[in-house]
Parts: sequence; structure tokens; C-alpha cells
Amino acid sequence: MKKLRFGFTGESKVLNEFSNKLGQWWYIFFAAAGSALISVCASFAAGFNFIEKYNDINDLFPILCLLIWNPWSGILLGVIAILYGGKGTFNDLDNLNSQNETLRAENEEVSDLKNQINSISEDSEALQNELTELQEKLVETWLKGSSRQWNLSSQERVTIYYYVDEHFYLLARHSQNPVFAEQHRMKFSRNQGVISKAWQHKICVDIEDCPLYKDDPEGYKSYMQKHYQYDSEKIDNLAMKSSKFVAISIIDADKHIGVIVVESVRADFFKSQKVSQIRKHCTDYQSYMVDFVKGAIKYDKSAKIAKNQNQLVDQDIMDTLKGR
Repeated sequence: MKKLRFGFTGESKVLNEFSNKLGQWWYIFFAAAGSALISVCASFAAGFNFIEKYNDINDLFPILCLLIWNPWSGILLGVIAILYGGKGTFNDLDNLNSQNETLRAENEEVSDLKNQINSISEDSEALQNELTELQEKLVETWLKGSSRQWNLSSQERVTIYYYVDEHFYLLARHSQNPVFAEQHRMKFSRNQGVISKAWQHKICVDIEDCPLYKDDPEGYKSYMQKHYQYDSEKIDNLAMKSSKFVAISIIDADKHIGVIVVESVRADFFKSQKVSQIRKHCTDYQSYMVDFVKGAIKYDKSAKIAKNQNQLVDQDIMDTLKGR
């Protein structure tokens, strides 16, 4: 198919653009042309003797030409052009003002709508935060009860993590030691630490080989780097440099969705009987932990969906404004 500049299949927009410009300046052109016509004709009208020229003509056609083609007819035509162009320009400006008022009113409606959406989003976010806090308090209460059964001291702590989007997130933590109970980090790699080992292999028990940090800092760092892929800087930043671990995967219908970790800085805390007690307790209360983790995953994803929806609404409003 050959490309043509003009014709029915042509791609040229020159004439369209010209006609659009002509249409936009139509009334202004008539007003300006009428003013110019009056100025030119008025310069000839002073020396033009209509009666004398009329008496000199005997035929009908020249008389008609005289009536049409004379300075006074030009002045009359200029007045008509000015009136036509002026009225059209006035109506055009009135229409523009009406359109501007309409756009202003629509923009105010969009602004009000956006404010309402923001208000609803803030309320939804506040409710989401309250639900998340209640979920965390519920899990912390359960961890406190479990800690008492296991006789955990200020040198131990227990933490539950949930897994979503290829990372672990801290759900809840309890320790009698407020330093160990602090939550400095919330997001953890799935390829590091005891939580990674337990998540992959259902359970990770490390209670014999890891040196105590206070007795052998360099040996502790070397062990953590070799077995859990922790670098030296990360180890230095750990608030609790645990050397004894029992980590058990939380499983829902054969799907690993989280991990519970019990850890200690004491050398003699974990005995085989204690490990068996923790494993039995986690088995007995596996359904509780599954509900805790599934709730955390639900609230986590709900928050992300709400955030994405807010962004989409804001984008729709911007697109609407641009379209107008």
C-alpha cells in the first residue's frame, strides 16, 4: 500500500490543522476585517459624490454596480462584519468562561473525592494497624505462656517468624530480658541463619558445637559465618549473640509458612530432655502457631493490597485530570 500525502487515504494533517486554526480565529478575523474595511472606505467616502455618479448613469446594470460598489456600501459591510465578529467573539468568550467554571467545579469534585478516599484509606490503615497489634499481642501472650512452661530465663528468648515473598518477617518475640526482647530488624533473608535451616529441613537443633561468644568471640564469628552465612559486621550488630538454638518449622498442609526459634546464651540450658519438651509442645500446639502465622500473612498481604489500591486510585485521578 502506497503512502499518500493527500487524498482519502492520505496522512497529511496540514489542512485539518489549517481549518481548525481558521475556525478558532473566525470571529476575530471578521471583526478585524470589518474595522480595516471601514477605515479604507472612509478615506474614499469624503470625496465620493453618489448623486452625481448616479445621474451620469442611464443603464440598470451600472446602477446596480454603483449601489453595491461604493465607499458607503463598504462602510456598511464593515459595520456588519464588526457586529458579526464582535457578537461571535463575545459568545465565544462566554462559552470559554462557562467551560472554565465547569472544569473548576469538576476539579473541586475530584479534589473532594480524593480527600474522601484519603480519609477512608487512613481509617482503613489505622484499623489494619490495630488488627496487626492485636495479632502480635495475642502471639506474645502465647509465647509468654510457652516460656513459663519451658522455664526460660533472662538468658533465653523465643521468636516466631512468618514467611512471605521470599523473606522471613518477625511476628512476635518474648524474653524476660528487655534487651533481648527488642525488635531491631523485621525482615530476614531466607538463606541465612537458623530460621533458614529449620524452614528447609523442618527442624534445626544446634546445642553443642557453637562456642559461647563471651568465651571465644573469634571462634563464635567463625562458626556463625561457616554454618549460618553471617558476616562479621552482622554478628557484631546482634543484640543477642546466641550459641544454642532449637528452631522448628511451622507447617500448614505440607507448606512451610513460618519458624519458631528458641535460643539461649547459656552453655548448659538445652539438654536432650528440654529439646524433647519444646518439640512436643510445638507439635501439640502446631495448629495455634499455624493460625498465628496465617493471620500475620493475611494482614501483611492486606496492607500491601491496600497500599497498591491507594496508588491506583491516585493514578486514576491524575489520569482523569489529564484527560480533562
